[in-house]
Amino acid sequence: MASEVLASVLGISAYSTLAAQTRLAKDADQAPLASEKIAMARMSGQAWERFTKIARRAEAAGVDLEAAITPFRGLLDDLDARTRPTTWWERLTKTYVGVGIFTDAMRALATAAGEVEFAADVNDFGHGQWTVERLAELTAADEQLQDRLSLWTRRVGGDVLALVRSFFFTHPEMLGDADADEIFAQISKAHDERLTALHLVY
Repeated sequence: MASEVLASVLGISAYSTLAAQTRLAKDADQAPLASEKIAMARMSGQAWERFTKIARRAEAAGVDLEAAITPFRGLLDDLDARTRPTTWWERLTKTYVGVGIFTDAMRALATAAGEVEFAADVNDFGHGQWTVERLAELTAADEQLQDRLSLWTRRVGGDVLALVRSFFFTHPEMLGDADADEIFAQISKAHDERLTALHLVY
């Protein structure tokens, strides 16, 4: 029988993956270009494939995945309500920031639980690199867009990082012997590097 910690790690991983899958599907629906719709739909499909892998790991470990997900339902509701995008670029960068940070956080939790193979498979479904390729040249050339999106991603990133920090410190058992402050610092650094890749100021 799986430990409670493993069940929780699988539960939050499944919840965050479903949230990413839904977010990517919504982005696909709102994308202005057919090529963007196709790319985002493909990423949403990859997120669903990731969820099925989590479900198989849960089954192998004897974890009731639906029960494991239940404690985390609604975790992102307030965040989404506070950070509603008004343009396509805001929508794109909100997903870029959110999926990026949660990918790092889920990888850290899986690693702390000793799920090395599971942790190595955690990814952002190609969204990060695709966003950089799509947006970096535009932000480098358009100072007004760069300024607007810097403000926006600072706000979104601050909210997402605060949520991750709160989660770590209210669920210390999920990190085991790992240092929560050190892990959070690494996640924050990776977030800053992602913004730098878009020429955004953090």
